[in-house]
Amino acid sequence: MASIPIISISTLFADHEGTRSVGEAIGRAAFDIGFMIVRGHPSELPVGQFERKLLLKIFELPEEEARSLWKRNFAPENKHIYRGWFPLSSSKARNREGFEIGPDVLRPIPAGYHDDLLYEATPLPSENQLPEGWFEAAKGYYAGMESIGKAILASISRNLHISEVIFEDAFRDGISTLRLLHYPGRDQQEELPDDFPDRNVEIGGVKKEQVARAHVDSGLLTILAVCGVKGLQAQDSDGNWLDVPLVEDSFVVNFGGLLERWTGGKIKATRHRVIGQNQKRYSVPFFFEPRPSTLIEPLPIAGIEPFEPFLYGDHLWATTTKFVENYGLEHLRPHRAPYTDPLAS
Repeated sequence: MASIPIISISTLFADHEGTRSVGEAIGRAAFDIGFMIVRGHPSELPVGQFERKLLLKIFELPEEEARSLWKRNFAPENKHIYRGWFPLSSSKARNREGFEIGPDVLRPIPAGYHDDLLYEATPLPSENQLPEGWFEAAKGYYAGMESIGKAILASISRNLHISEVIFEDAFRDGISTLRLLHYPGRDQQEELPDDFPDRNVEIGGVKKEQVARAHVDSGLLTILAVCGVKGLQAQDSDGNWLDVPLVEDSFVVNFGGLLERWTGGKIKATRHRVIGQNQKRYSVPFFFEPRPSTLIEPLPIAGIEPFEPFLYGDHLWATTTKFVENYGLEHLRPHRAPYTDPLAS
């Protein structure tokens, strides 16, 4: 991977003769790299810089107001567990905080799913705590991200020579997460201790903080707006770290370990990380996720290696409760079907 491919996806939203060539470019990125930058989404989708700036105003809330939005792991008096805010104090490094929004910001929880913790309603501030238009921006942004995700997965389906209906059905009533992230930055003179593994790395002879350590996303598809500050890097097949360029009005797309497994390794899940830039940084990832009841079983792809089917929700909960935001909560949602970690080596 000499560079991160940049692909215009405009034709995916229209019946256009260029759709095939764009689809082929997406296929190459998915099968060879697992990382790409997409631009050219429809201008009517409210997913631009204006909407992101408005959404990120939530981090201007005073702590005494924000605390009511904290997850119960960090504010025992709160009821919400899965959705909501994880504060700077959620990690020893105190280098990021985030607010996680679910599909209820856009549509009602579907009938029959209210007992599933993964459909938990998002705790939201009152209207007088945030700027005018914040709630409409959240609704529109979430819907726009779903539109982009569906277009990309439809293209992936065509590249895999499988019916587009498979992914379409899986993502109906999905539980995608819109995450707003704030990295407060560091004083350049501040000495960062090596107080836990991989907190810091040496780049060009200079110690740098990994504000997000090297990892592969555990899910299916992530669509990320990086909000104007460098620091995101992707690892190529030779182990080299490549800076992901900033491209105006674009999104970084990467595929998760579960999609790699679901497609029999055809789609690649790429390790990536975020290097601190000694300045405040924001990013807005959208984790495109299907219904918890979606059965993950081998896709109808020739030669795919068989595996034991499992429910997406069981996998998501087993995975997310390993992270600090939801650590120690695994007992709150027992598996609903037999489950073995499909990513375990």
